[in-house]
Amino acid sequence: MINNLNKRVLILGGYGNFGARIAQMLNSEPNIQLIITGRNKALADQCAEGLGGLAEGLRLERDAVNLAAQLKALHLDLLIHCAGPFQKESDYRVAKACIESRTPYIDISDGRRFVCDFHRLSPAAEAAGISMVSGASSLPGLSSAAIAEIQLELPVIHSVDIAIAPAHRIDRGLATVRAGFESLGHSFPQLQSGYWRESHAGKNLRPINLAHPVGKRWLCDFDVPDLELCPKYFPKMHSARFATGLEPLTLQIGLSACAQLARLQLPATTARLAQLGHKISDRWPGGTPHGGMIVRATGENAHGESASRSWQVLGLNGDGPWIPAAPAAALARKFLRGEMEEAGARACWQLLSLDEILLELNDHSIVTAIETHSRERMPALAG
Repeated sequence: MINNLNKRVLILGGYGNFGARIAQMLNSEPNIQLIITGRNKALADQCAEGLGGLAEGLRLERDAVNLAAQLKALHLDLLIHCAGPFQKESDYRVAKACIESRTPYIDISDGRRFVCDFHRLSPAAEAAGISMVSGASSLPGLSSAAIAEIQLELPVIHSVDIAIAPAHRIDRGLATVRAGFESLGHSFPQLQSGYWRESHAGKNLRPINLAHPVGKRWLCDFDVPDLELCPKYFPKMHSARFATGLEPLTLQIGLSACAQLARLQLPATTARLAQLGHKISDRWPGGTPHGGMIVRATGENAHGESASRSWQVLGLNGDGPWIPAAPAAALARKFLRGEMEEAGARACWQLLSLDEILLELNDHSIVTAIETHSRERMPALAG
């Protein structure tokens, strides 16, 4: 290793929508050197210059044949993988390069198969002596932390309902738009009333209510790791559901229509159309700069009584995109403090507390609330 007192953290895709935010959060960490990388050296340099200090930009492609050798030569203490979309990276090439170079690893994937199958790398990670975590983002990093908080008063969980309602007036990364758009119409299993039933991305358009000023939003089913992880960790669970979408309603109806066309094998969700949709949504009138996320669970309290508990986080005035960046930043700090020394590969399931994540958001317009209800007064997510 290089004789350097500074921890060297490489952010792959570090000038992107979430990578740049993670870099800004970690820039306050003492004794750290951030290395911002991606395909575009100029953008990486620009981002590094904005951070100041020891930050530097570097051209590095996730698909490079000699990626492991490049990582080894950099003598890294941690790599944070933000170069999505992860649904296209089924071979874990970056994670495997980290194993070969013995580089600890975090990613921000919310792809169900990517995150839920990540544990298959654990034997190789253990042999390399490194810790690796997938899904340090809203799902399942933040959602599982919220569920852990809910469990303090609801130890037995029967159902989980999660919804994310992004603001319209925010900067969107093309990779995020592509991942969502190209998944429209794809089928996936979800647990409903004790049975695994098929749904598809864009199905079941329904109203969901969040606190003011987000209010009522129309969202639909999407596939996320939590739909598989929740039943795995809660054996008494009979239902798990997730919804997301866009505002205004006209855009959301358009997405649901694209999902139906994709089910008919029509080319309604291609990469080119995703790029077009990205441009159109930016210019679409209406919508607000406010968004939010809600996690609601039903089950039994400590007295065995039926109850419901919900947790919400709202991102106001365009600050919503900081929320999915916070779990990776919080987890990176734990890596750098030597608190993630257990070798292996795992999903980011309850590896962070809500307090650890929310601490990263102190400088932004983020508010949270948690409520407990009797069974008769459960707040409805869907109309």
